[in-house]
Amino acid sequence: MTRIKKTRSEKTIGAAKKPLLKQSERVKDNSKKKGKGRPSGAKANIDGVKVKKTRSSNGSNALRDDSRVGSKVAIELVPQANAKNLQPKVTIKKTKPALSIEQQLAQVENDVRLNKLLDAIDAGDDIADKDQAYIDHQTAKHQKLMSLIDGDEAAEDEEIEDKKEAWEQIDSSEFDEFKS
Repeated sequence: MTRIKKTRSEKTIGAAKKPLLKQSERVKDNSKKKGKGRPSGAKANIDGVKVKKTRSSNGSNALRDDSRVGSKVAIELVPQANAKNLQPKVTIKKTKPALSIEQQLAQVENDVRLNKLLDAIDAGDDIADKDQAYIDHQTAKHQKLMSLIDGDEAAEDEEIEDKKEAWEQIDSSEFDEFKS
């Protein structure tokens, strides 16, 4: 292969470059260039309030244009004599009265889902873990309610027995000497 000597001559490979325009042909932009950085006095203007200087008929020099975000409504510093309606606007939801122990027990015993699941267990079907947890929860609730009812009945039985004992003491022979 023969060696090609490097030359300084210009070879055009791509598109030709447009020639530069003369200074007289260039269009000068008369508009002001956009400034870079913060405006003068920005350090002293801490709260962001800009001052607009305007002349009005009564001679005030400066009006403030507040660029901060927020409500511009004036707040009264001294309370007025007339009081507004101070009633709260909250609606009170009435709760349902709590069910008695017997009603809760009847609810658990008449639970359709629980009865179907218990029938499925009796038939030998497999049930899901979620259903088993439901059965456990409801049976625990049933046992708790039954123990509460039994506790109430036991307390009532004790009261009846105490009254009987009191009457038996009154009927005892200690008071026989006072009868005649």
